[in-house]
Amino acid sequence: MSPPISHYDIAELAPFKNALATGSRLVWLYEIEVPTGSPPTRYRFCAQTEEVTFRGNIYSPFPIGHEKMKEGADGDLPSLSMSVSNVSREIIGTLESYNGLIGQRVKIMLVLMTESQETEPQSPSVAILEWDFKITSMSATDEGVTAQLGDISLYDVFLPSSRISKRYCRFQYRDAACGYNGEFPSCDKSLDGPNGCEAHSFDSSAHPNRFGGFPGVPIKKAGGLI
Repeated sequence: MSPPISHYDIAELAPFKNALATGSRLVWLYEIEVPTGSPPTRYRFCAQTEEVTFRGNIYSPFPIGHEKMKEGADGDLPSLSMSVSNVSREIIGTLESYNGLIGQRVKIMLVLMTESQETEPQSPSVAILEWDFKITSMSATDEGVTAQLGDISLYDVFLPSSRISKRYCRFQYRDAACGYNGEFPSCDKSLDGPNGCEAHSFDSSAHPNRFGGFPGVPIKKAGGLI
């Protein structure tokens, strides 16, 4: 699953484009969660010299930045590298206390700052870009800290409880959906295999002829589906 990016059509982006022409500028905002309790503490930084207010939250100036988002040659999930200054040594203490912040959430947003130094975009509370990541690895030197940011953990993704399979039964053998209560000790969950559903159906009194697959699903052939 790729990091969610807010997309806008040309009409929606026009105010941002026009504002840039009058001297306004784009600013990157960063939110980093630290598991200090429930809820976790969320540190907010901006990559500029002035304090920024956005969506009612204050983002403090800090030496922070990120590289261009990249994708592996094999179609890996998008990732990027975020760098934070470590000159004051404050970051090291946080990393040591909370397992390097591995697995913690990071939000990166691009917003428009007007000439009046207020960063509420012309569309209230709307970021031009908004990405959500988790920290996958962390490295630190005396000068700075570099965090590798990856997609949301696959453990957080909701997956379907079952899938459609043409010739494989999705039922648990001998459960209520299967319904078999005969003498066969096992089942290979196929439709017509040597130890499949049809083989069990010879014992008709013990099998309700239920197959948990979907034999009617078409298969792709040259020229179309059959």
